[in-house]
Amino acid sequence: MSKDSPALECYIGVVSRQSREDFFEVHGFSREVIMFSIPAYGVLFKCCAGGTLIDLEFGAFFALLRFVKTSLAKERIRKIRVYSSEPRFVYALVNRGPLMAARRGRKRMFESYLSRFDIEVRLIPQRKNQASTSPVCLPSTPRGQVPPIRPRTGKQERGRIRPLQKGIQI
Repeated sequence: MSKDSPALECYIGVVSRQSREDFFEVHGFSREVIMFSIPAYGVLFKCCAGGTLIDLEFGAFFALLRFVKTSLAKERIRKIRVYSSEPRFVYALVNRGPLMAARRGRKRMFESYLSRFDIEVRLIPQRKNQASTSPVCLPSTPRGQVPPIRPRTGKQERGRIRPLQKGIQI
């Protein structure tokens, strides 16, 4: 993307789901899920995570920015527009409010991404937040087109089944 190109539209969100499985709760699995979506690339990320809902919203935001920085590096993205349904999160970023100042690491990380990207944050109603979209609704790569996201190369491993993981702590 060049400097005059439109911003990459992204969506972030957090869901606290009802626990229906005692096994997961007994073994420490988180009930909250952080999510981000980049519809233009057909990317939908969801991961169990533990923490307060506002901390998880920041976690989804930084996970999105890291993904764009590392996995979409060849796309030369400069502008990112992030939609969130959490008013406290949007206020914290737009006005550099107390939620931003409360954690120095959070502020430093945000400033490091600001040096690389032009980031705009907007509030969106929950029903329009595409981070909670079903994967079926996202576009697939058209036939004959090379997807911009490639699996990491290097040490190749055979496919293996991994046990369920508890998620991340934010």
